[in-house]
Amino acid sequence: MSNTAQELVSKISALRLPDNFTTNIGGEKLPLKPIFGKFSKHRFARVHPDKEYMFICLTVDDKDLGETYIVTPNMQAYLGSHAVPKILRLSVDTTGLPKIIAQPVIDQNTRPNIWHTSLIRGILLAETSWVRLEANMSAGQYNVIVSKDDLGEPQWPSQSMDELVQEVFSNNIIADENHPYIRQIQGRI
Repeated sequence: MSNTAQELVSKISALRLPDNFTTNIGGEKLPLKPIFGKFSKHRFARVHPDKEYMFICLTVDDKDLGETYIVTPNMQAYLGSHAVPKILRLSVDTTGLPKIIAQPVIDQNTRPNIWHTSLIRGILLAETSWVRLEANMSAGQYNVIVSKDDLGEPQWPSQSMDELVQEVFSNNIIADENHPYIRQIQGRI
């Protein structure tokens, strides 16, 4: 091989990444952005047990758009039964993804909803154990699966619950009677 060809091969080889190239990248890993959702049926999760990470509010689920809104209390008069009280809770799964989940508030004056009671049972277990939930359609409730192994302590985000709720719902707050959702259910243009 000529010197020129050898130099070219040497230059090309210098472009090859080592096998551990991802571990050589420096910098600070930023925390994951929190999301709103349900427990994953594939990943185990924990729920923060502190009262400081419980945010009681009214919510509206727009199933047509797949959006959930939080509602200021003075808007309940415009929303009626569309506005439902929930307890927003902080959850973290095994990948470290922070998620705000909605815990139903049980109305003692209505017939018990087994979907809600089984979800609450799973949430309460997740305060001390890693759990995942699977919908059991034939039983009409959630199966609560507790991890067989100790998956360690969850890595909670450093933000307060107010900061997390603000980050997740900043564009999904109903605080005005002219909000598009209220206009839609009232049949206003």
